[in-house]
Amino acid sequence: MIQTSAVCVVIPTYNERGNLENLVEVLLEVFEANGIVGEVLIVDDNSPDGTGQLADEMAAKNKNIHVIHRLGKLGLGSAYKEGFSMAIEKLGSDLVFEMDADFSHDPRFIPKFIAKVKEGFDVVVGSRKVEGGKVVGWSFYRKLVSGVGNALARWLCGIKVYDATTGYRAFTREALRAINHSTLRSEGYAFQIETLFRSERQGLKVREIPVVFVDRKIGKSKLGMSDWKIFFLTCFRLMFERIMR
Repeated sequence: MIQTSAVCVVIPTYNERGNLENLVEVLLEVFEANGIVGEVLIVDDNSPDGTGQLADEMAAKNKNIHVIHRLGKLGLGSAYKEGFSMAIEKLGSDLVFEMDADFSHDPRFIPKFIAKVKEGFDVVVGSRKVEGGKVVGWSFYRKLVSGVGNALARWLCGIKVYDATTGYRAFTREALRAINHSTLRSEGYAFQIETLFRSERQGLKVREIPVVFVDRKIGKSKLGMSDWKIFFLTCFRLMFERIMR
């Protein structure tokens, strides 16, 4: 069973200066209000807008804020892999969160994730697709794309989770080691599919909890056509891996 003092929230960033400071402030408030002595780990891909410099300024003022600087826009998947490794190997975290920097993932749900881990779950997924979960501010197109992505994850990859594309998740240290996170091959949003695919294949206990996803108000979505190409290719790769086993 985890201790709530061993929590790390990993936040990949690229041009998120307008969101980051407020997000970290709310995270620290949630930690304090719930008795969580947690860590915030920002993984910045050399943002042209100065997000990395802002992260350094915040880290200089608070020992629980950490920053990884990368040489360029290297991708969401590799950012999480580096963040996960630092969280469990250097920071000693027992529970590691994925969280977007754009405030679409409300930090106030964190205690609910922790409660499920304490019940014995290895991976907890903040779901928009289960009862009580919802999306605010998405266009019909965004809803359609999300629906297609989740359908492919279920039909092709056999993933049982209803919201397989969400990036709001918590993994225990043991779960990250069980899926051998450093060897994950996917980039972009396909990374979310592969982590769940491996989690379920390893027999880990995965649980969805309802969250409210609010579309970003500052900045632009990083999701592009290249991400969807990688997503589709990953789904087919995992399908063949599933069949061969």
